[in-house]
Amino acid sequence: MVNRIEPGAVWVGDEKIAAPVILWAAGVAASPLGRKLGVPIDRAGRVLVQPDLSIPGHPKVFVIGDLAALNDENGKMLPGVAPVAIQQGDWVADTIARDLENQPRRNFRYHDKGSLATIGRAAAVAQFGKFELSGYFAWLAWLFIHILFLIGFRNRLVVMIQWAWSYLTYERGARLITGSDELAGWPQSQENGGATGVSPFHPSADARPSASPLDTTAVTVTPPRH
Repeated sequence: MVNRIEPGAVWVGDEKIAAPVILWAAGVAASPLGRKLGVPIDRAGRVLVQPDLSIPGHPKVFVIGDLAALNDENGKMLPGVAPVAIQQGDWVADTIARDLENQPRRNFRYHDKGSLATIGRAAAVAQFGKFELSGYFAWLAWLFIHILFLIGFRNRLVVMIQWAWSYLTYERGARLITGSDELAGWPQSQENGGATGVSPFHPSADARPSASPLDTTAVTVTPPRH
């Protein structure tokens, strides 16, 4: 297990591994509220809810959204995305209404309407059941479906104008990370007598995401000049 990271190296226990470029990918932990409920949770801190979305031992307490851990009918963990949370919210509201009418509860069933993801300018991927789509038409589907599900005509119009402006003006989705043009731990140059910089990259104070999701994040890394 990695226990230390420093410029140009990664420590695994007592072993130091030279690494000019270090990419760290970590999971996202759930809200600490789940751990305070005193009920079973998974490794990410999500509450292991009952099939009706209530917590064990407390049928009148429900947990939904990305704080809830529940498998679908195929045994696959439901993703912590907005469509799941929306359907779970509707389901809990219906369950409460059924309780008031002394009707039996039903187990939650998620209806997967498909997945969409943008991967660049006029490029996206889409999956609706067994039907898959990629490229420009998938990007159009992603664009219009997102606008369609916004609340209110004014919000739809404003977002449409902002995205259209970003598309026509080639506005970047994120600013570049700037800093040293040499990486810490990079092999020393033979042509300049072994002198290389050891300044790690530091994000620019001006690096912030744009309001437009029409472009992908870009990071420029320049190797040492020889």
